[in-house]
Amino acid sequence: MGGGGGGGGGKRSVNSELNLVPYIDLLSTLICFLLITAVWQQISALSTNGQNTSTSDSATPPPPDPNRVDFTLSVFLDRMEAQEGKKTVTIRHIGGEPDYQGLLRTLMDWRSRYPDRKDLTLNTDSQAPYKNLIRVMDTLFEVDFNDVGVNTK
Repeated sequence: MGGGGGGGGGKRSVNSELNLVPYIDLLSTLICFLLITAVWQQISALSTNGQNTSTSDSATPPPPDPNRVDFTLSVFLDRMEAQEGKKTVTIRHIGGEPDYQGLLRTLMDWRSRYPDRKDLTLNTDSQAPYKNLIRVMDTLFEVDFNDVGVNTK
């Protein structure tokens, strides 16, 4: 009697396939996450000026003007504060929404007194809605404040 099945002497194939697609997907996601967070960790102020302001290594910037008045606009959850030098104007929200007309009047007043100035620093609170920030930027550009530095601290 021949004894039964088998054959091959009990050896198994050593070739097997390993599906690498899930590992590649995971690695790609982690690399993207790492790159995005590493870049934004170092940016705390972002200038919207499109002009190249770099100087050569041998040139030194001119000394700051002691009579220069800095413009700062701070956007908070319940108000905006417009600061001209040391003078601060608080623009309260009306009905839960920012008073963009009050902001526009303040900016137009600055433009009339300082017609050659186009720079301003915009500070934002972390709780201020993003739509308010965008509307404020639109208002700034409408009044020709187009060199805006955004500070997110």
